[in-house]
Amino acid sequence: MNEGTFDEKTVLYIGKDLFLSGPIRQAAQSEGWAFRQVDPEKPLLLPPSRDLVAVFDLSALKESLFPIVSELRKRSGKTTLVGISFHTDTENIQRGQQAGIDKIVHRSRMGHELKTLLHDYAHIS
Repeated sequence: MNEGTFDEKTVLYIGKDLFLSGPIRQAAQSEGWAFRQVDPEKPLLLPPSRDLVAVFDLSALKESLFPIVSELRKRSGKTTLVGISFHTDTENIQRGQQAGIDKIVHRSRMGHELKTLLHDYAHIS
């Protein structure tokens, strides 16, 4: 993203897992959304965007999830938070719910479910 560039709709993947970033990027781009990836261990720099869907790998963030969610909730634009987790990982699913994640998607279905969410989101904005 160039300085000063404004994207109407951005998917922001907060994580390092390449096996997650590929399908997330593909879902975003297939639905006409810009894609950005940030390292969760670095300060959160939010892209200028009207609509933002932030996607988290719940197993990778642990307790750092709470301050990141808090920061994202301060945005003035429309923001949806999506957590990715294994369906058997009840500890991380509960942590995501406690942090205020809007939707938790199982890793095995993330490509399809994220694409559907982005499609639906774009048509109600």
